[in-house]
Amino acid sequence: MLSNKRTALVVFILTFIVVLTIISSAYISYNDVFVIGKLYGFRAHSDQNVIDGKRIRWDTYKELVRPIDIVNSTTLFNSIYAALKQAGSDIHPIGLSYFPAMIPKGTLMYHSGKAGIPEGLEWLAMDHEFSYNFAMHGQKYGRNASNFRFHGLPGSGKKIPDGTAGGPPKGFSFDRSHFLTFRATRDLNKLFYLDGASAAKTETGEMDTQKLLSDVIEYKMNNTNTDDANNKVDNGARNVMKERLYAERICDWGKPFGLDGYVRVELGFEVVLCDFLNGSTELVSNVSLPAISDILGLPRPTNVTKENGWPLNDDGKIIEDQLTNEQKEIMDQEDYWQSILDEYTSMQGFEQIRAGNVHDSGDFRIKLDYRHLVTGVNRTIGDINPNNRRLLNDKFTFEQQIQLVDDLESSLQSGGFDPYKSNNWQKIIKEIVDKFSPMIKVMDNILNSDDELSLGQIALKTTRYTINFVNRFTGKENTVKMDDEQGEFGFGRQFAVYQYTRPEIDLATDSDFLIWSAIVNVVTEVVDTIYDINDLLMPIVTYDLGLQDISQTEIDAQESARRASERIARLISVLKWITLDYKCDRKCEWDEVCYTPSWGPSPLSWVKPEDNNATAFGMHFDDDIGRLVVNKELQCISADFLIEYNRGF
Repeated sequence: MLSNKRTALVVFILTFIVVLTIISSAYISYNDVFVIGKLYGFRAHSDQNVIDGKRIRWDTYKELVRPIDIVNSTTLFNSIYAALKQAGSDIHPIGLSYFPAMIPKGTLMYHSGKAGIPEGLEWLAMDHEFSYNFAMHGQKYGRNASNFRFHGLPGSGKKIPDGTAGGPPKGFSFDRSHFLTFRATRDLNKLFYLDGASAAKTETGEMDTQKLLSDVIEYKMNNTNTDDANNKVDNGARNVMKERLYAERICDWGKPFGLDGYVRVELGFEVVLCDFLNGSTELVSNVSLPAISDILGLPRPTNVTKENGWPLNDDGKIIEDQLTNEQKEIMDQEDYWQSILDEYTSMQGFEQIRAGNVHDSGDFRIKLDYRHLVTGVNRTIGDINPNNRRLLNDKFTFEQQIQLVDDLESSLQSGGFDPYKSNNWQKIIKEIVDKFSPMIKVMDNILNSDDELSLGQIALKTTRYTINFVNRFTGKENTVKMDDEQGEFGFGRQFAVYQYTRPEIDLATDSDFLIWSAIVNVVTEVVDTIYDINDLLMPIVTYDLGLQDISQTEIDAQESARRASERIARLISVLKWITLDYKCDRKCEWDEVCYTPSWGPSPLSWVKPEDNNATAFGMHFDDDIGRLVVNKELQCISADFLIEYNRGF
């Protein structure tokens, strides 16, 4: 009997311990969630739609919008819209943000260079045409060969003397002929995508995101009392190009956090992969590429030098009227050979441009996790002109820059980025832009038309676009059932904004709230403009119908039309949407693409944008901001166009 009591007591004690453990575990889990919630700016709650005691509903969402003005809102809105889009990145080339990114397992990436797997960091192209064109800079023939310049591998920092018609300088190894294909063996889920034309070789702001990170890293490492850290920063003393120096510092800094690398755009998207030997990628192909001249069986170009008796001026150009008859025959033959090579080489360049053009709508092989976005937007005063707004400016202090990098470190410590747990803000923004761009543009055309339209016609044609939108959200008192507790049935301007901005996934981080708030502000501006124009012009329509009791004078109508015209013009100037300003000059043919100029080296000869006296295809110099910008009217180009254009350089 006593034994049974002891057994029962033991069972009771064990059961009590198990229950207590479960309760404690549950409490700890809940407490962890609460702490995370405080970190991200919301309170833990069983209903994730409730934040700080308020539900994100059509009638309450305004109370949850974070402070961000309309200029910062449109800047962030447009940055997300253009993210991972070739044309958008070139039209708005100055990046301000670090987008957490992931490249899925199995994705193929490409590299041209030496035969072996890189032992350190290197560049990988997302399109094979990018790497192929990079690999296929071969020898040139004939009279124009002296214009050819030899470049080292990306970021090598080697200053190679100008070549002559005979090829590169003696002893120079020009080996890019090995074409390597790598495959991701796991999700590369600790990448940052740098927006804008972030692979440009410029001093005008395109590379600010890399320079800022590099400068802060150098400062942090110099103030870290470890030999290892101090040894790493002396790479600034070596003769390397800035972008390689930036890459080395960023990869050194990111290694403790598991950083895989970062993504940039030149003419096509590329990955700076920090480590090829850690098992994150595997080599699946290594092809040795023959030169086109070798495929055609051409001999090497003639070694045209003064030492060999060729008449050259101080710039290394041939003096035509001093050529012998034999030399003229040699040059004529080589000019013909070069014309044949141009047909092939222009196509390899055009295919790189076409590959980039395909991604004008986005490179969907790269996924973004907006929950951990780190941006300079809303941290400093910015210019409304996207071409005149730099991350590194006089008002963005170094202390603020350090805080930005600290935030990057925090985002890396949050675990691997997971785009599938994030709102796809770009998709939401694209639907907004696709919906409203035609309406805005058409109303602008009507209100600022050169046609002889009467005020009544202007009002009627404009309100065709506003009345149905406004009517969609207008509720009559006898059909709108409101519940003070639930606010279930929405209507009016506020519900219109809510409909287009409601998150698909519950907001979880400060970045989520900042992005959502920016979108709310932008859409509010659009909706208010539509409503205001409708309110201004509908009285003109009803007066023309003879149904308005209080007559409206012609002066009143003219003033209303003027105000409506100003309202739509102001909206367009504030939004800075690419879709409202940029388009191709015509529909391109099958052998053409609508080309947006690239800010880095490309198959089209490139002029550095900081050169005030330079001209570049598809760009013009903006005197107001002191730099080159992309023309609003884009042009169709072909492989034949590349031949003729590059012969002029």
